[in-house]
Amino acid sequence: MDNYYLSIIKPEYYRSIEEYRRQMIDSGSDFHGCASLDKYEDIEKWHLNCKLFENVDTLPPLYSLAYEYLFVDDEEVVGMVNIRPEALNHPYLKEYGGHIGYSIKPSKRDRGLGTLMLKKVLELCKSEFGLNKVLITCHDDNEASKTVIMNNGGVYENKKYYSPDDTYLERYWISI
Repeated sequence: MDNYYLSIIKPEYYRSIEEYRRQMIDSGSDFHGCASLDKYEDIEKWHLNCKLFENVDTLPPLYSLAYEYLFVDDEEVVGMVNIRPEALNHPYLKEYGGHIGYSIKPSKRDRGLGTLMLKKVLELCKSEFGLNKVLITCHDDNEASKTVIMNNGGVYENKKYYSPDDTYLERYWISI
């Protein structure tokens, strides 16, 4: 598992991102940590949209700064993660979204990649964004995500009802 790394979005990954998107749609997966990839058939436009969230001058109103990273193995995108370093200053993120959203490509699940990806993301959160503690949330029935969080030292805080989706979210804190 030493070949896996985090990368910013680059044009050389566009084809692999298209495949990631296709697999997520075909499997009916939620696009957590994918910066609304499900809404973009044109990957270049999606990439440009992601860039808007990285700068306060281009940030859409009511949003928080966010940075999209790819989890890559041998040029194949196997995971995606969205880091929101100022989550605790945002009314939605501090309650329901947290600092980090992520997903693993459906064909690459159940291999420990989520745990490895989150480990690398936590290192990045500390080194690049100066975070010492992060909030991560997941649906209360998402056992895979709970396992990933717990494998990285997640400490359960509570469960919150999210009425727009009629679902419960569990909140976990990880000290870095």
